[in-house]
Amino acid sequence: MEPEVATWTRPFLHELLEEIPKDVVSLIDVGCGRGIVGAITRIYRSPRRLVGVDIFQDYIDFCEKYIIYDELHRLDLRQTPLPFQDREFSVATCIETIEHLSKRHGEKLLEELRRIADTVIVSTPSSFFRQPKSHVARNPFQAHVSKWTVEDFKKRGYDVKGVGSLAAYKLAIPTRKLTSKFPRLHQFLLARAP
Repeated sequence: MEPEVATWTRPFLHELLEEIPKDVVSLIDVGCGRGIVGAITRIYRSPRRLVGVDIFQDYIDFCEKYIIYDELHRLDLRQTPLPFQDREFSVATCIETIEHLSKRHGEKLLEELRRIADTVIVSTPSSFFRQPKSHVARNPFQAHVSKWTVEDFKKRGYDVKGVGSLAAYKLAIPTRKLTSKFPRLHQFLLARAP
């Protein structure tokens, strides 16, 4: 058996972590994948309850194997309402997930996240791109099917900033001062709603 190797991770983990309050009590990671958000939350924030949700069984199995979350739920995010109570969580994260849903299903998911959590943190690519066929063949839920804009989030009351490198030039330079004024110039959008 070959060892697990990290081949890709989000280039804005430090900015994401800054959005998660240091005193977070409970966090639900919607579209948890292999648990990178759960792992950094467990290490740097120590919530009392950490819940992971994904539809892909391989990801659920991986997270179970490494005991990343206190609870794991295999759910189809297109099926709402989610089986959680109003304001059950301090924070809900939805990192690089919403673009895998149709716009209609994504809008319903955003409503649900606002219902079940006090604070919602969402990230998505700032431009639409197709996933490589090899990714989609292995995980049919991996295909990108929608594009989200700054305006999509702002009209729902989210603060939005750009993270990652500058999208147009693929420059990996510090650009934090540009993020609040020109979020759409960056590779990813990071949106937060209180």
